[in-house]
Amino acid sequence: MPDSLSRPAAPGGLATAAPVVGLEGLAIDFHTGDGVERVIKDVTLRIDPGEIVGLVGESGCGKSVTAKMLLGILPMPPAVVSGGRVEMFGRDLATIAPAEREALKKFVAYVPQDPSAVLNPSFTVASQMIDMIVWYESDRRLSTYFRKRHTRAVVARARDFAASLLEKVYIADPSYVLRRYPVQLSGGMRQRVLLAMALSGTPQLMIADEPTTALDVTVQKRTVELLRDLVQREGLAGLYITHDLGVAREICARTYVMYAGSTVEDGPTGPLLDRPLHPYTRGLVDAIPSLAGGLPKAIAGQVPDYLAPPPGCRFAPRCPDAFERCRRTPSRVEPEPGRRVACWLFEEEEAA
Repeated sequence: MPDSLSRPAAPGGLATAAPVVGLEGLAIDFHTGDGVERVIKDVTLRIDPGEIVGLVGESGCGKSVTAKMLLGILPMPPAVVSGGRVEMFGRDLATIAPAEREALKKFVAYVPQDPSAVLNPSFTVASQMIDMIVWYESDRRLSTYFRKRHTRAVVARARDFAASLLEKVYIADPSYVLRRYPVQLSGGMRQRVLLAMALSGTPQLMIADEPTTALDVTVQKRTVELLRDLVQREGLAGLYITHDLGVAREICARTYVMYAGSTVEDGPTGPLLDRPLHPYTRGLVDAIPSLAGGLPKAIAGQVPDYLAPPPGCRFAPRCPDAFERCRRTPSRVEPEPGRRVACWLFEEEEAA
């Protein structure tokens, strides 16, 4: 079936010391009819082999745009990378040829939020999984795909491989599931099918974009455990995008907090959520409902307009600790080992 890579080696035999993903100061503008929207201002992110990194923040803060950039599906134009550096598998995407960049896509797996919006209700699970497996085996060439898709031996091998992938996500009766249509499966089972399909190529990086949002709590927990198990067992790196801080604590070794297109804080997930440093991270933690009673505290205001964002720190208009210096953009400082924050409050402390 699809060509395999010896994990944890990176594509092309590159050194494993390099991070799977390295973003430094990434900036992305969208050129629209209304003007230039500066959606991504300053995103810094690192994912090492064998770890799951969380990316959290409010809706509209740029999490999905960042993911689409890594997946290579961000439409350019209207999107334009206006600054920063993007490295994947040790390669600078700005300096490699378009064909080489396209080839890197097969090493990135994607698990979307809603399986019902991805799986076609008109085709069986087998048909859809075989299509994807043969597509990867055809090296993403349409003419080769059509020839192989109508070759009985290739289809039989692809069906066997699909069954083995379903077994990897702990589906007890793969042959039964392969014969079913997506509407005949539960939400949790459909999500497992998508996880299996994500493994049908040769992934080194798995990007999961809110994959448990539509699931109930018990199924959500099983899915999170399955994701963590897959990353460890298959030797992958993982990026888990969510606004659920509880899920981030459960699955992510490190977490990056995004606000209005910038990463404002990052560090080990437990300490970050137990003792948040940035005022925005504190606001997110305070907004979590508590079983002890009382109403959660909402963050006043809303995400800024990207056509006319505020100068300096974009969180300043909503920040209870804002002062005059916040009209300038803060740099990242490291007030504690392994933890970084972009806030003038901590630059003051470091200078003192």
